Amino acid sequence: MSEPLFGGRQAQSLDSMVARAGGEGWDGLEELLKPQIANQPLQPSDHVAKTLATLCRDPRGREVIEWLMDITLRAPLRATGKTFEETALLTASRQGINGVGEAVLAAIAHGQKLSEKS
Repeated sequence: MSEPLFGGRQAQSLDSMVARAGGEGWDGLEELLKPQIANQPLQPSDHVAKTLATLCRDPRGREVIEWLMDITLRAPLRATGKTFEETALLTASRQGINGVGEAVLAAIAHGQKLSEKS
């Protein structure tokens, strides 16, 4: 649970990305945009999770986490585009931004559980 099995560079080599972008047309680009690890939240190492949990307990560290939540999960949803497609793109972009906040919160919760056990 500490790190992914392979890094981004190993999953999508530069040569592979260039070949798909240049030679395989739209199908190559679609394949390039697929998530490499589906339905698996990427957890940081246990040390990082514990550090985030500790950061949350410190008033100055909590201020940093609060700011991260302000610019991710608490930010107003502005996903009204001029067209249906633009609205979908804005919503997808927001899902990506929210994913960062969700990953940080999940890591903090994991770190708190680890700290309670030790």
